[in-house]
Parts: sequence; structure tokens; C-alpha cells
Amino acid sequence: MTTLMQQEIFSEPSMMKRTIAACKPVLPAINKAFKERGITNIVTMARGTSDNAATVFSFVCPLTTGIKVGKYHPSLTTVYNADVDMKNTCMVVISQSGMSKDTVAVTQKAIENGAMTIAVTNNADSPVAKMCDFHLFMDVEEEKSVAATKTYIGELFALYMLADALKGDFSADYLNLSERIKEILNLNPNIAETATKLSALNNFIILSRGAMLGTGDECALKLTECCYLFNRSYSSANFMHGPLSLLDDKANLIMLAPKSEFTSEFIQMAQRAANLKVNITAFSNIPEVLALATNKIEMPDADTMEAPVLYGTAVSLLALNIGLAKGLNVDTPRNLNKVTITL
Repeated sequence: MTTLMQQEIFSEPSMMKRTIAACKPVLPAINKAFKERGITNIVTMARGTSDNAATVFSFVCPLTTGIKVGKYHPSLTTVYNADVDMKNTCMVVISQSGMSKDTVAVTQKAIENGAMTIAVTNNADSPVAKMCDFHLFMDVEEEKSVAATKTYIGELFALYMLADALKGDFSADYLNLSERIKEILNLNPNIAETATKLSALNNFIILSRGAMLGTGDECALKLTECCYLFNRSYSSANFMHGPLSLLDDKANLIMLAPKSEFTSEFIQMAQRAANLKVNITAFSNIPEVLALATNKIEMPDADTMEAPVLYGTAVSLLALNIGLAKGLNVDTPRNLNKVTITL
């Protein structure tokens, strides 16, 4: 394999087995602490890829447990120095390195304000991992490429297991899902062919819906950082409230459209875009959507939990292959570092 990014994407099936093994022993204690401390609210604190995983969690956790999940804005602590009452609240801190100064500062302030804290990191020795009440260790080995690929999938696995644990379900092992990632890796030749067609284009609109929104945002992030492409991710519902005006025969649309509660909406959007002569690239298992697409990647069937993971691997492969087709160094994109310091 030619790049670190490619090696890391293709390592995901084996790496997720490590994540499952590392996280599973911690889950009963988290469930117990939730009950003993009377936790009623969850907030996530994350940036970049980790925040995209948090977006998926903000759908999956309420669907699984009925517990609402919000997002904590780091600048409330690092810039405004606000005192936010965190009693009866669990802060889930999601960070690949667990080392960024802003992440450490926000975690410390949350603890002082009464929060129960759970870290999701790939660094057991990081400040955040050691500060928090509990640590869900991804254990996916060092990620050497700048783009977080196996990290995104590892975060989703850890967060899914957390959601099940909060419901009191410790039986799900997710080993089957880790194996299903291989189905996506087998699509790499098709994705690479599509990527070659897209490599000369710019200004992509990415549409998804529901629990897939985090993976839509992750697609946008990967195409930006690895391929230097300008693009924007939208909920297909929000897209109707203004951005729809962007569609014409020069528009480039990427649809992440698994069969789901939103199937009819995806079909209607694909029909509307096709009527406007939009260049549609569809990652989907909906026949009507694939039939209308200019470029199509036929995805395997996947439920609400599986789809963000499987499509997450697929969009990483898309970014990898577009970057390679453009002759870019996908492992070390310009201006970027692995650990980003922000406020």
C-alpha cells in the first residue's frame, strides 16, 4: 500500500476488534456511576473529526437510551471563562490525542463544575484520559497520517458501546460490524474509479440525513484537508431551506443515502437534482437513487447504527483516492499538524 492513510483505513477491521476489547470492561462501571450520580444530561466536547463522531452519537444515544445529548462549545471555557452548572451532567470528551490544551482546560473546568467525565481517546497516557472519571480507550495504535480515518471509526465504536451501556445492554460486541468494514474495503476499486472522475472538480455539496450527518460532515472534512476541495455538508432537509438554489447543471452533489426512514426523501432529492442536470455521485443501496446518479457506488445494506461506520470508511477511501488522483501527499496535507491547538 502506497500511503499511511491507505494502510490505516485498511487496518480498520482488525483495529476495531482492539477497540471493542479495550472498551468493554469499563462499561458496567459507567452504567453504575450514571445511576448513582443521577445523570440526566450528556454533553460532548470535541473538535474536527471527533466532533463529527459526536454528531453521530447525538442521534444514536437518544435513539438507544432516551437521554438527550448536546454539544459543549469549548470557547465557553477557554475564551469566555463561563461557569456552567454541570451537576447531573456527563461530559464525553472525544479526542484522538487527549492532549490539546483547550481540551484539557475544558475538561478540568467541567470537573470543577460538577460534571461526571468520560474520555474517548487513543492515548491512555494523555492528560484527558487520566483526568476523567472513565476512559474508553480506542487502542487503534498510533495514527501516523494527519487525516483521522481509523480514529473516526474507533470513536464511533466506542460511542456506540457507551450508548448500549447506558441502556444497560452489555451483550453487543460489534465484532460483526468490524468484519463488515471489509465489504467497504472491497469497493475500493470502484471508489478509486469514481475518484478519478471527480478529481478535476470542485465545489461539492454533500447531502445526508439523521445519524448519517456526522459522516456527511466527515466526508466534507476529508475532501477539504486531503484534497484541498471546497465543499459543504448539509442535512437534506436543511438543504431545502435556501441552499437548494445552488443546484444547476454545474453543481456537483455527493449523496450519502442508505435505505432508512429517509429513503423517499433521498429519492425525491435525487430526482430533483437529476432534472436540473446536476452531477450526482451516490453512495447508496436505494435502486432509484443509484439509477439517477452520474457516478454510483452501490453500498451494502446497513441499519441506523451500521451506516455511519460503513459509509465513514467509504468516504475516507473517496478522499484518499481523489487526493492520489490529484497527485497530492494525503499523509501530510499542507499547513496541518496531527495535534491542533485552538481556543
